[in-house]
Amino acid sequence: MNDLRNILEDAVLKIFQDHLGWEELTKIEQEGWPAPLWQQIDEQGIPSMMGSESQGGIEATWRDAYPVLRACGRYSVPLPVVESIICSYLGRQAGIDLPQGVPGLIEEPITLLNDCAVLENVTVPWGRAANWLLGMANNELVLLSCDGLSINQIDNIGHDARDQINGKANVIAKQTLGGVSQIIHYLGALGRSAQIAGGAAGALDLAVQYTADREQFGRPLAKFQAVQHQLADLGGLVASVDAMTIAACESLDRRGFVSNERDSLFEIAAAKCRASEAVEKITRLSHQVHGAIGFTYEYGLHFITRRLWAWRTEFGSSAEWGGFLGDMAVQKGGDGIWPLITD
Repeated sequence: MNDLRNILEDAVLKIFQDHLGWEELTKIEQEGWPAPLWQQIDEQGIPSMMGSESQGGIEATWRDAYPVLRACGRYSVPLPVVESIICSYLGRQAGIDLPQGVPGLIEEPITLLNDCAVLENVTVPWGRAANWLLGMANNELVLLSCDGLSINQIDNIGHDARDQINGKANVIAKQTLGGVSQIIHYLGALGRSAQIAGGAAGALDLAVQYTADREQFGRPLAKFQAVQHQLADLGGLVASVDAMTIAACESLDRRGFVSNERDSLFEIAAAKCRASEAVEKITRLSHQVHGAIGFTYEYGLHFITRRLWAWRTEFGSSAEWGGFLGDMAVQKGGDGIWPLITD
């Protein structure tokens, strides 16, 4: 890990460890948007880290950003940090100066009518707190105002805001962005893969600690062979999601999104497919080794596993990305699959 990654990881770990314990997460679920925590993260420059230097960013790469994205999953961060990092990357790529404040990232394609975007039940993570919106209209990146929009507040199974927004949003800026029109869908899939990797690591940490501390028949649970096998399986799942998501980040840094050529879509699809598919077994194993206590609200495993179940379908399920990979394999043909994997 290079110096920049060390600095970024140390910065977010200090904030998350100090402010996102189980009691703090419970309080946030009860009281809503944690404005002081967002301000502290924003002051560290984390949301804008992939932006240009003129916007306060450091033009970080996706590989640089990975420890931060992963930590958002590990600590069940109830804020749009991942979405903000994606926005800072898109703004830099399109040359759009993004405003200060909380972003609202729109995954769905936007329909423009004159100088307005027509939004109908558009899902926006933490839309209730957003100061501006960012989305794609065909091949244009569009920055939108939140003025005059109605918001239907909805939470996902992880109790994170996934609000629906309706109305006509004024266009603040727009700029052609080369690559693929579904770039937000792909970047969101990469972000969720990293969060799943972090959440899986958090579940593993809790499982290892609990089985070392809890005794049965005069010895720790971790000494029983069946439990050791479960922990080993859990560790393997964490390693596989980590490795594939890191590979996708590195591929995106090297290749970007280039239509009709070898790009990073294969690695991103493979990472999200694996991450989403692994969630069922990760949650099952982590709860099994905890026994009954793992299903109580007082014990914090649920902060992770509820979010894992939400993230597995956001920005594409394992079925969607598995179908994408299958179609790609058919298009490449028998002789083209191996070079695709090893390139």
